[in-house]
Amino acid sequence: MDEGLLAYGAERVMEGQLPNRDFVSPQPPLSYYSAAFFFKLFGTSLASLRILGVSIYISIALLIYGITRNFNGPIWSLAAALPATILGVPFFNFVPFAVWQGITATLASVLLFLRAGVRQQSYLAFGAGVLNAISILLRHDQGLYLTLSILAFAIALKFTPESRASLPKPGRLLLWWGSGLLTVAIPLGIFWWVKRAWGKMFSQLVVFPLSTYAKTSSRSYPHWNTHVAFSENAVTLLFYISPVLQAAILIWLLVRVIRRQYRLPEAVMTFLLVWAALFYLQGATRSDWHHLLITLPPLFILVSCACRFFVEKLDDLSSQWSVARWPAKITKGTPRALAGAVLIWFLWAVTPACLPDLTNKTALPIPRGQVRIEGGERMANFIQLVQKAAAPDRSILSLPYYPILYFLSERRNPTQWNYLWPGDQTTEDHKALIEQAKKDPPALIVIVKEKEMRFYAPLILDYVHNNYRLAGDSGELAVYLPEGKP
Repeated sequence: MDEGLLAYGAERVMEGQLPNRDFVSPQPPLSYYSAAFFFKLFGTSLASLRILGVSIYISIALLIYGITRNFNGPIWSLAAALPATILGVPFFNFVPFAVWQGITATLASVLLFLRAGVRQQSYLAFGAGVLNAISILLRHDQGLYLTLSILAFAIALKFTPESRASLPKPGRLLLWWGSGLLTVAIPLGIFWWVKRAWGKMFSQLVVFPLSTYAKTSSRSYPHWNTHVAFSENAVTLLFYISPVLQAAILIWLLVRVIRRQYRLPEAVMTFLLVWAALFYLQGATRSDWHHLLITLPPLFILVSCACRFFVEKLDDLSSQWSVARWPAKITKGTPRALAGAVLIWFLWAVTPACLPDLTNKTALPIPRGQVRIEGGERMANFIQLVQKAAAPDRSILSLPYYPILYFLSERRNPTQWNYLWPGDQTTEDHKALIEQAKKDPPALIVIVKEKEMRFYAPLILDYVHNNYRLAGDSGELAVYLPEGKP
């Protein structure tokens, strides 16, 4: 499904097609080009995508550590990075979805911008702006959240005493950052305008989620369930722990403002809080595990910084209460040991729910496979049947949402739509899909869960039934061949 969307979209751009203009895409364009780049390096296969995914997995942990090291010691920075090794890309089988590519670019931008703002190296903000623009082109909502967070940080810096004395001026930071952002945005914007892709890109990436996504893809928050494993309930708790922690840190910041104790550490915490809170919105509409996990990297950094601050405060209190040297060592070590124990216990609890289960996965032994999936041998046999039924110069049609078949069988899609989803497309879209299929008649049509499709795409099914005959049906999967074809 989603992996096929990325893989086949990358193949289409390798053929010279433009996302949104030549095929409908729910994601910004750059993720397809990065996948295509890895296809060029390592060959066109799912294994190449997973190499990119592993690279992202390593990069995210290192970037989280690097960001936190700007204002934390190595132990607290490691504590921030450690959860990302479990709560993240592994749950997605190391597939480099656009969202994880966007998170990587976002983290890299934050690393440079914080160094520019904290280490008096304003020119680094230019690189942060470039990476901010790249994050928008990888995952537009994350790029927007980062932009708003950077503006909040610049405002916070303006009200800290240090910013007037020893740190770069917020205006200078924003000038460098904005220059980097526009260096990428202006030429690409002109390119897409000239290529007539801008209008459709705006409609799909801005209008569509505001007008349609919440109606067709929303999911309510999960609830504690005594009938499932504790690991699943532990993940469910993350939906509620995140806003609670953010609210507590917000209250603390307000207290610091009221007491006129707002300094550079508080400005950094403000940035992290705004960033984490905005990232959390990614899981507000579609509240499942997949969308929860993508909200967490900023939270890891925020919580690490908050814990360090409060543990240091506890250290100060313990020093006042201790009457001898050895009790002071014990009391100072206790909060750190407790925090470490809680982190290790929680990661141990959620690991069974978040790491991929390889027990039922077998190799996919075809040139574009070379990865482990559930039913790999069966999928390989089916792909070979598709290739026999459709010559290399013919198209096939895979409905409603299995573009992986185009990619693995090396057969083209005759339409602009790589997926159908209930409510996402209009009746006019369905008519356009049919007309495109008529101009390039598919040699074979594969439909998965046809009974459900009848409720949201009846026109397309009528076209299939009127022009094709059922050649095979395995329950959920039906294969149609043109009338008269043996």
